[in-house]
Amino acid sequence: MMRYAFIINPIAGQGGHDNGIAREIRELILDHSDKDIGLYMSLGPKDATGMADALAEEALKAGDDIVIFACGGDGTANEVANGIYGYDNAVLGIVPVGSGNDLLRELTRERGKYKDYLDVKRLLRGSEKEIDVMKLSWEADGEIQSRISVNNINIGFDGNTAVRASELKEKPFLSGSFAYIMAVFSTLVKKEGQSLRITADGEPFYEGELLLSTMGNGGYCGGGIRSCPHALLDDGYIELLAIKDISRSKFVRLFPRFRAGRIFETENVEEFITYKRAKRITIEPLLDKTMRFVTDGEVLETGILNVEVQPKAIKVWEIE
Repeated sequence: MMRYAFIINPIAGQGGHDNGIAREIRELILDHSDKDIGLYMSLGPKDATGMADALAEEALKAGDDIVIFACGGDGTANEVANGIYGYDNAVLGIVPVGSGNDLLRELTRERGKYKDYLDVKRLLRGSEKEIDVMKLSWEADGEIQSRISVNNINIGFDGNTAVRASELKEKPFLSGSFAYIMAVFSTLVKKEGQSLRITADGEPFYEGELLLSTMGNGGYCGGGIRSCPHALLDDGYIELLAIKDISRSKFVRLFPRFRAGRIFETENVEEFITYKRAKRITIEPLLDKTMRFVTDGEVLETGILNVEVQPKAIKVWEIE
């Protein structure tokens, strides 16, 4: 039997989902009393991960499959993905009521089609698709920590911008790509980059000052910024891109193409970017013991970070 569960992040986007999407899901439950459908509210950070883990485990013991819908943005989808990781019977569904929704943009690819997933009446009609994930591991307090990222990792200028964008999204009338663009120019004033040593598949990739480095399983970040235009969710590779320590004026000229996923169309592009498709990546901060970065909307701080692709490691739900 197939079960369905909806986990709502009540503060995703502009909030208010307990009175919006929750009402529609309750009506869906009433209209489909013959199906096993549950509705849950997350109460804080990582709560959705614990819920998804428990729901997948319960369904597994009963011999059932389950689609767990993350009702929020990329952070909520990331939490649910980490909860179901390792369960063959669980599928990640997405209801895009958050600010970013970049993973679903990548899944649908067609402009605006991700909004179809707001039609709750269609959500029970779909199929499974296997996609890769990126496994992150690092040492903290003498122990190895790990989690997965489904979509994107941003370090340096891009990561700092994503942190600032998440703060701006909490303000009224600022959300999605507009908040990201505002954060770009706010971060540009300080030109915050990073000094890193990056190794890809055991070979040196980059060392020294850079403006940003982005690693993509999916192609989008920042609410529609196509930072990794060649990334595919199921090809067994991570797209790795580094933009060198270029001037503010050059980055301002470059940004429209970076945003549109057309950076490789820029004349003499090899002068200011380094690019590779890889399966294993190691990032080491050079000037500080730790570095801050953003993965699927979540801010993390680590020392040396190892990233490895896990081919077709989770299932996602595509509606008909």
